[in-house]
Amino acid sequence: HLLEVKVLTYNLFWWNLFGWHHRNGNGGSAGKLIASAGEDKPYDFMGFQECQDAERVLRDASLAGQYGSIAAPHDLAIAYRKAAWEVIDHGMQDVAEDNPEEWWGTRGAQWARFRHKSTGYALMFVNHHGPLPVGSGGKCGPRGTAYNILKTITSHRQSGEGVVLVGDFNSNEGTEEIKELGRRLRRINTGSSFGGVDHIFTNCGGVHVVETRNLGNGGSDHDALDAVVRL
Repeated sequence: HLLEVKVLTYNLFWWNLFGWHHRNGNGGSAGKLIASAGEDKPYDFMGFQECQDAERVLRDASLAGQYGSIAAPHDLAIAYRKAAWEVIDHGMQDVAEDNPEEWWGTRGAQWARFRHKSTGYALMFVNHHGPLPVGSGGKCGPRGTAYNILKTITSHRQSGEGVVLVGDFNSNEGTEEIKELGRRLRRINTGSSFGGVDHIFTNCGGVHVVETRNLGNGGSDHDALDAVVRL
């Protein structure tokens, strides 16, 4: 029995889109985009980058009661559909650091393991916001950052678990970082913002990928991407 799982990745451009002295939520535009894109089939998991309050986004989408959220350092957050999934474990690992010329700090991979309530199937969802400058891989370099992300997965994943890795990697498909990740995981969706730095990867591919979409930006400076995969 194959389980269909729907996932989203979205960099929310928080300081600008939600900052009270800028656009203060822009009439809930990001949440409305999520609500519209989840109408036909609800999201199982959402990975947010540049997110200081996932509950606010879920409220804007009129989904607050249906989703749990896990906040992490580096303005990362994961939302999950509570009716279908329960949290087994979660954490955050620093995996990169910006180069001095565009230094904001270290960068993390937020991870959480979930159990599907009706089937018992376990899945690891990983959410990442990559280092600057774009395409550099930061201080660890492109391969080093890729290795650190993969090491985070292998350190916490249990045998047989599905893996979905999402985020704004600040690296496009031509970089060694994304190529290296693509040797271990299948890249199934890539955005167009900033040369295509937003990605969704999974450890299953081919016939198991049901659908992928670019949803547009909903007021952010990044596209929201989604995918439906069979696990």
